[in-house]
Amino acid sequence: MKILVVLAHPDDEAFGPGGTLSRYAVTGHEVRLVTMTRGEAGTLGPARHLTRPELARLRAGELRCSAKALHLSSVRIHELPDGGLAEVPAQEGLAIIRKEMEEFSPDALITFHAGGISLHPDHQATARWCLEVARECEDHVRTFGFGISEEQARRVTHRKLAPIPEKEVTHIIDVSPYLEYKFAAIRCHESQAEGWRRIQQVEGGILPFLQSEYFSQVWPERAQQGTADRLED
Repeated sequence: MKILVVLAHPDDEAFGPGGTLSRYAVTGHEVRLVTMTRGEAGTLGPARHLTRPELARLRAGELRCSAKALHLSSVRIHELPDGGLAEVPAQEGLAIIRKEMEEFSPDALITFHAGGISLHPDHQATARWCLEVARECEDHVRTFGFGISEEQARRVTHRKLAPIPEKEVTHIIDVSPYLEYKFAAIRCHESQAEGWRRIQQVEGGILPFLQSEYFSQVWPERAQQGTADRLED
């Protein structure tokens, strides 16, 4: 299976669906990662003393390290404005994703759930663009919105998050055997270490929190009842 992953920033893959991406990558599937920005508007750690171009170079390098740790087949970084995707003309974002879809011809597309997990406008714009492009495709590429469950959101007390409503969860992927790859990818993002320390304080412990990853199949609509434990189902 060929999986195209379209996210907004460097680190979205590691802190996001990294367990699922590594699960498929290390078991022989082709997984390509695309980010719409270089992450130059970050605010943590080195962002306090680096210029935006310097931070962009640093975070691009971290992303390549992460992709290698997850065993992804390829990574591509676009240069739309970090923190400004909601103001980018939609046709510009759509054109990038259309080209990626045409070049890679994926069997599945992964992006954010509509809420964008953290309510980040960049995440939400990326999700909208991906869904619009998916709906254009004649071959009905299965499209998944990654997010967190309502239970996970309740356990995060230091910030407001937008979970996938329970009734919209279609796939729950057990990634516990692949957490070593996810953690290696997170360590690549040294600029985000401050945020990672906060996440590790989640109620109930970080390992139970991360052992399952949640998706909603947003296109085409999934007719089956209950949740699946593989993206193929």
